[in-house]
Amino acid sequence: MLTPYLPYPPVSGGRARTYNLLKRLTRDFAITLVCFGRPEERAFDLSPLQALCELIVISRPSSPSKARAALLSLTSVKPITMRLYTSNEFRESIQRLLRVRLFDLIHVESFYMLQNLPPELPVPVFLSEPAIEYLAWWRHARVAMPRYQRPALALEALKMRFFEPQAWSAATLVGVMSEVDARIVKRAAPGVPTALSPNGVDVEYFKPLNTRREPDTAIFMGDYKYFPNEDAVLYFVREIMPLIRAKRPNFTLTLLGKEPTPALRRLSSDPRNGLHIQGLVEDTRPYLSRAALFVCPLRSGSGTRFKLLEALACGCPVVTTSLGAEGLGAQDNRHLRIADTPQAFADAVLHLLENPEEAARLARHGRNWVVERHSWARSAALLSDIYLLLIGSEDVTVPSPSSRRARRR
Repeated sequence: MLTPYLPYPPVSGGRARTYNLLKRLTRDFAITLVCFGRPEERAFDLSPLQALCELIVISRPSSPSKARAALLSLTSVKPITMRLYTSNEFRESIQRLLRVRLFDLIHVESFYMLQNLPPELPVPVFLSEPAIEYLAWWRHARVAMPRYQRPALALEALKMRFFEPQAWSAATLVGVMSEVDARIVKRAAPGVPTALSPNGVDVEYFKPLNTRREPDTAIFMGDYKYFPNEDAVLYFVREIMPLIRAKRPNFTLTLLGKEPTPALRRLSSDPRNGLHIQGLVEDTRPYLSRAALFVCPLRSGSGTRFKLLEALACGCPVVTTSLGAEGLGAQDNRHLRIADTPQAFADAVLHLLENPEEAARLARHGRNWVVERHSWARSAALLSDIYLLLIGSEDVTVPSPSSRRARRR
């Protein structure tokens, strides 16, 4: 398995996905994990991860500054992510492993990691796409502020639109988070086989606590270095929060998660905005169990949202946008509320704050739905089936259903 990050500690969506899947998949499969690790990531105790799999970490510098990133973007036809996640050391490590070990399957997380594989491989390659990257960048290019950033973001989206489908075509099978993503892959790269490998949540860990919900409080959480999360908060505070606080002046939004940006810190320094930054916390469950609502006002990005699933699992009523709920299959007004304009979003928040019985009904149905559809046990079982489908196939370009039967015999 190849990942662009160290999946421990599981403090972001991609890391949580890999770590939780590894915990379940290693019961049936022996996995060698080769991943990039930045200096700050390698400082943690990695023994919980090493207990699950063979671990090989390839050093990678810390993320570049915005100026450096802009220079990298302008000096290559390749997307910046492809330039940041290519490494001779990584490629040599893979080649060395393939020379001395007989593997059944290579699992790659994210299209830009595929470039680190040798061109000719004797085994099937499963490419898991946690998000459709070119779509995520294009969506952000439409809403990014300040506006002068938009052309550069659109250029990156255009580069990815060219390179990402090429990676899909090079894989044996592409794993997608939802049927929505599957349709996008098939339109961009006709004939590429796909399979569902959705994100999930630990429904035994994330569950409602026996605490009283505090009125006029909302939570959002994420990695704010990821531009859709910063944009979601800026959009909420600037365009939606004033509509809510005009009727409920004590309403506040608390941010959980790593690396809040300078723009968010500036907003939180003004008490009139009602924004509080809690930052990275060891356990989000008490916050999700006390808050009246979880808001997810995403306007860009792609893939399914860990933070939203965790909120639902904790029985926290959710208000989100259509994009925030994209690919989940959740029903508006049954599992959560969906609103796509500032006024509609504010109205949905106010309605749930003023009708706690309705909020409790929504939370109950949301929790039940997550347990049924988005537990990590279900996600790992789907991925295990994909592995069994591919392992033993003689044709490493097209998966053969007979390989699963052969494996089980």
